[in-house]
Amino acid sequence: MRLLVAVDTIKTLDIILNAIEARSWPKGTEAHILSVVEDETIPAERWRTEGYGLGTVRHEMRRRGEQLSALTIERLRAKGIQAQVTIMRGDPAFLIPFAAQNWSSDLILIRANNRIDFRNWLLGSVAKSVVESADCSVEVVRAPTAPQSSARSGMRVLLATDGSDAALAASQAVAEMEFSEDSEVKVLSVVNSIRYSLEEIGLSRGKDSERAHQAIGRAVNVLRSGPVKITAEVFAGSRVRQILARAKDWNADLIVVGDEERSGLKRIMSRGTAVAVANRAHCSVRVVRGNNASRDKQYRLDSLGNAA
Repeated sequence: MRLLVAVDTIKTLDIILNAIEARSWPKGTEAHILSVVEDETIPAERWRTEGYGLGTVRHEMRRRGEQLSALTIERLRAKGIQAQVTIMRGDPAFLIPFAAQNWSSDLILIRANNRIDFRNWLLGSVAKSVVESADCSVEVVRAPTAPQSSARSGMRVLLATDGSDAALAASQAVAEMEFSEDSEVKVLSVVNSIRYSLEEIGLSRGKDSERAHQAIGRAVNVLRSGPVKITAEVFAGSRVRQILARAKDWNADLIVVGDEERSGLKRIMSRGTAVAVANRAHCSVRVVRGNNASRDKQYRLDSLGNAA
């Protein structure tokens, strides 16, 4: 697996590295640590003392690269992950997805609030833009809001599904995660509350409930190959609200949700379930792109071929 780890501060780096260290990753996983230097983030004192020129920017890029390398390489190597650090100059909202595409990354890891401003105080403008525009899957990483119960050491993953190709890709992504024995996956499907009520009293011939149960069945079939404990539920109501509420009530560590590939005007106009969940969740959220399934499958085949 190829990870792109987007960092802007030492605190961000520590939060994401803690998340990486808390999990198991496929053999051969490699990471690109990317930090983007923006001119406005360079301290004013440095501009004054070193001059308002390219040399100052280069000095800041070199300093940040040395700092991140010192803090990152050995920690990831201890997890069996080879890493390299790259520093760029410009707009992180553009450069992070660009670099991920250029490096054929499978997953971008980015902190939820790596920038907080008037545009989006919940998710952060850079993280929000990356979730919306990246071609590959994106995980929005949040530091735990409360210490994990000593009664369990495994992860709790809430998988939201509607039976779409993107949801199946999300199910596959969860199936490929490595879990400890006491980890749990809850599969959730949400139906419209009005249509559900009409179906219950016989005023509608819609099959929303049936489709929800079928979607759960397909997801569970994908997950069954692993040792993880699986539970499933169907809820009626707003999809985003139910996903967020169930995740919080269950104390989930990670929400995984699929997102269909979008392009052109549809990408610009769409604010789908995945983006809304990533924006408002209490925990980390992985948004799995529906167009990643075939590429991920090819990557696994290539890895098997190299191992042979």
